[in-house]
Amino acid sequence: MAALVTAGGVAHAQLTEADIGVNPTFEQTDATTVNSTGGFFSARAFVTNASDFAGGTLTYGGPGSPQTLSYVPADVAWEFGDSNGIFADLQAAYPNVDYQFDLTGGTMGPLSVTVSYAGNAYSNTPQLAAASFNALQGLNAADSITLDFNSMEVSPNADGDNSIIFSITNSSNMTVFSTPLPTDATSVTIPGGILTAGQTYSFDLLFDDRIAVDNTEQFYDAHTSGMFSTAAGAVPEPSTWATMLIGFGSLGLAVARRGRKQVVTASAC
Repeated sequence: MAALVTAGGVAHAQLTEADIGVNPTFEQTDATTVNSTGGFFSARAFVTNASDFAGGTLTYGGPGSPQTLSYVPADVAWEFGDSNGIFADLQAAYPNVDYQFDLTGGTMGPLSVTVSYAGNAYSNTPQLAAASFNALQGLNAADSITLDFNSMEVSPNADGDNSIIFSITNSSNMTVFSTPLPTDATSVTIPGGILTAGQTYSFDLLFDDRIAVDNTEQFYDAHTSGMFSTAAGAVPEPSTWATMLIGFGSLGLAVARRGRKQVVTASAC
C-alpha cells in the first residue's frame, strides 16, 4: 500500500524532510554595483538510508514536469536542480504550484510528499558595504577583517529558520570560511590566517528566508557573490636580500670547513 505524506507533515521516519526553493542570485562587481545573475531551483527529499528508495520523480505544474530525481549521497536525499541566467524565466519554469515527490522501490517505496510553493517570502538583495568590498581587494591574508553589509529585511511571510550565512570559497571551489549569522547581523569578522597570500577567492552573502510546515520547507535564498584577491606575500627589500646572501655565504663557508676537517681526520686514521 502506498504511504502518503502531505504538506501537513512527514509521517514516516524514512522520509525526514522535503523542501523546494526558487532562489535569486546576484553578483557584486564593485563597491556599489550589484547585478542579477538569474537564479537556481532546488527540490530535495531527505531520507534515512540510501537503500530506502531506488528512484523517484518530481511532478508539478510547469513545462518540464515531471523531472527525474537523483540520489545525492552527501545530502542523503533524492534531488533535482536547475538554473537560469534570467530569474523571471526561472520563475516561469518553476511556478507557484504544488510539487509532488514520488519515491519508489527500495525497502520503503512507494511514498509521496507534496510541498505547496507560495513564492512570496523573498528578502531584499544582500550587498557588502562599499568600504568593505574595497577593503577585500588586496587584503593582507594575515590580518583579520570585519566586513559590513546591509540589513536583511525578513519577509513578513517567512516563518521558518531564517538566517544570514557568509562564506568564502577558493579557486578550487572549496569552502575555506563559512559562518551562520542571526537575521539582525550587519557585519562579519574573518580571522587572520584563514586565507592565503596571493590567492583569488569568491565570497557569498546569503539572506535565507523560509516557510516551514512541519517537516516540509519552502526556501527563498538570495545570494550575492563577488571576487577578490589577497595581497601577494611580502618580498624582501634589496638590503634584506644582501644580508640574507651574506648569511648564506657564511653558512656555506662553515660547512666547507667542517667538511675539510672531517677529511683530514679520516686520513690520519
